[in-house]
Amino acid sequence: AIIISMSLSQLLRDHQKRKTLLKDENDRLKKSAVDSVSKATEVMMDTINSDVSVIFSNQRRLESEGKKLQQETAKFSKQTAQWVSLVESFNNSLKELGDIENWAQMIENDMKAISLTLEEIHKAQAHAGN
Repeated sequence: AIIISMSLSQLLRDHQKRKTLLKDENDRLKKSAVDSVSKATEVMMDTINSDVSVIFSNQRRLESEGKKLQQETAKFSKQTAQWVSLVESFNNSLKELGDIENWAQMIENDMKAISLTLEEIHKAQAHAGN
């Protein structure tokens, strides 16, 4: 009975020792798995943060370029309006020149008519005087 009791005690001690070793091994493996997941998560987050940083930088650059484009468009629109005004003014000047040319033509025609009339009067007076 003593031998059985000693071997049962030995079996119990061996079992508890193996149980402790297995628990320690499980804890070590669990810690290793958690560390691996933590490192993988950190790498993924760094990649994501880097991508987000690039996207944010691109967004700010696009907004800046959009503002510049809007300012340039406003300048161009203002300049175009000035050109349209200048062309309209030029067209009006051409119309006025056309009106002046027409007026001058009418005056010239009137003067020719007056000149012809005076010549006729002069000829008539010269014939009457002879």
